Amino acid sequence: MKEARYIIRLSHQGRAPPPDAPTWLTEVRRLIHPLGGTAMNLRVSRQAVEFDLFCSPGMELHPLLNALEPAGAVLTYKRLDTASLALAPAEVMAEARRLFNEERYWEAHEVLEGQWKQAKGAEKQLLQGMILTAAALVHAQKNEPAVVPPMLDDAARRLENQPATYCGLDVRRFLRDVKKISLLRQAHFPTI
Repeated sequence: MKEARYIIRLSHQGRAPPPDAPTWLTEVRRLIHPLGGTAMNLRVSRQAVEFDLFCSPGMELHPLLNALEPAGAVLTYKRLDTASLALAPAEVMAEARRLFNEERYWEAHEVLEGQWKQAKGAEKQLLQGMILTAAALVHAQKNEPAVVPPMLDDAARRLENQPATYCGLDVRRFLRDVKKISLLRQAHFPTI
């Protein structure tokens, strides 16, 4: 039977930079393993630690969430292995923008991917540029800095020569931010 998959976000209130990700993952695993949970893919933003939680599909989630309290207050949790609703492009961008601005890059990537699969031509390239940017920032949150600049450079190429705006997104400003992050070669988490 396939395991249930959740994304869990814990508050760390600025106590954890991305280089602390392995330590956080060890702690989270220590807390949930006795209850039958498995944690993977931990990422650190400025305010939260997020990770993928796997458990038996019939398992009650709340004991696992309660066990995590010593690590930090649970901010959000969401089951990922269920079908999501189809949204119009403007709704997709609004949701992606909200997630991106909360430094929830992995979730923004997932939201954009649904739209990307349906897009064609220049729109598909624009969405791919946004997805690559989100993926690069996920790697920054996982303290994997070597892969960030090449991904951002690829994202910037896909964002070039796009319309100035897309569903309320200032594409030009976003492109400038992507280039800036890549040029500086340091983690910077812009808003869109």
